[in-house]
Amino acid sequence: MKKIWPMILIIIVFVSSCVIYLPPPDNYPPPTSETYSEYSLDYFYDYLAEYGYWLYQPPYGYVWIPEVNLVRWRPYSYGYWVWTDFGWTWISRFDWGWATFHYGRWGWSPDIGWFWVPGDIWAPAWVVWRYSRYYIGWAPLPPSVRFDLRIGLTSLPSSLPAEYWIFVDNNYFLNSRLHRYILPVERNLTLVRKTSLRARLEVRNQVVHNRGLDKYIVEQDIQKKVRKYELTERNSPGTTRVRINNVEIFRPKVKLSSTSKPKRVVEKEKIKNKIEQEEIIVSGEQKSVSNPQELEKVHQEEKKLLEQSHQIELRALSKELKEKKAQARTPQEQKQVEESYRQKIRVVTQEHVQEKKKINKSDEEEKKKVVRQKTKKVKKKEKKKRIE
Repeated sequence: MKKIWPMILIIIVFVSSCVIYLPPPDNYPPPTSETYSEYSLDYFYDYLAEYGYWLYQPPYGYVWIPEVNLVRWRPYSYGYWVWTDFGWTWISRFDWGWATFHYGRWGWSPDIGWFWVPGDIWAPAWVVWRYSRYYIGWAPLPPSVRFDLRIGLTSLPSSLPAEYWIFVDNNYFLNSRLHRYILPVERNLTLVRKTSLRARLEVRNQVVHNRGLDKYIVEQDIQKKVRKYELTERNSPGTTRVRINNVEIFRPKVKLSSTSKPKRVVEKEKIKNKIEQEEIIVSGEQKSVSNPQELEKVHQEEKKLLEQSHQIELRALSKELKEKKAQARTPQEQKQVEESYRQKIRVVTQEHVQEKKKINKSDEEEKKKVVRQKTKKVKKKEKKKRIE
């Protein structure tokens, strides 16, 4: 019996040396190691206080408003998309983006605009998608849409306001300067009707995945393969780094607490007054617009994108008309097809006219705001000189 035990030990050592680690398939990335201790909600409160304002907003409790003066800024508009192990991942250009675009939700209120509600679950992006052959859109999930880490989305955001959505031409979807190609919000009502909802947030290995927009459909649209990036842990907050095939992001575990509160809470009225007095900044360029002439350049770029989008739609309808007429078997069928598409073109043209009217109205309101701000600055300087 004593001679058998050495032989058993030799066999165990030999077998264990032959064990091979098989990594999980692409669809199931390996569980991430817990490299961080648990962070309390106070960490969000303290870190974000430098970049915005905390206020109390029922029924959500304490919410955060970013100090961002970008023209027509919306969540998930200043950054770009990459494909990672966890699906479509938003790469924000803000130092605070690691928190507000990967935890919690964004809501909107007429009096204070966009606000962020803290959350404890990390995701590559808390958005849902819309898609068509020509346009890709995404919108932040509001706090009202419920999510359960055990099963995913428990309700669908079927009635998001049109203003929530951001749309781009499919060809620009993976552009790292995405903000330059975002279509004017005046197009949204039309594009929401012409696209289908893609809402798919899954949970795998206790991590949220955002695969609502099919990667292979995007590859077909842009006619090239979508590069896959590996998500790696960053041990400090700040702007997410993209290096070669890696995305370095800070994503600690967060513990919510009903007793935590921000050290400084701003009254809602003060926020409303500040929003009215803020300077308008050119999106992406971080440049102050000090006069109507500078703002006009921004508006012209928007109108150019609008016109390009209109022309894409009209060309697509003309192409479809030719194809359908070629398939028609009789002159009568050809006539019916022609009349049908002429009606479609008339409807689309009317929509385009209405969108141009809306954008002209918005532009005029922004110009008036710039003029008011400039007048206030001049008066303030004159008053200061008199005092001196």
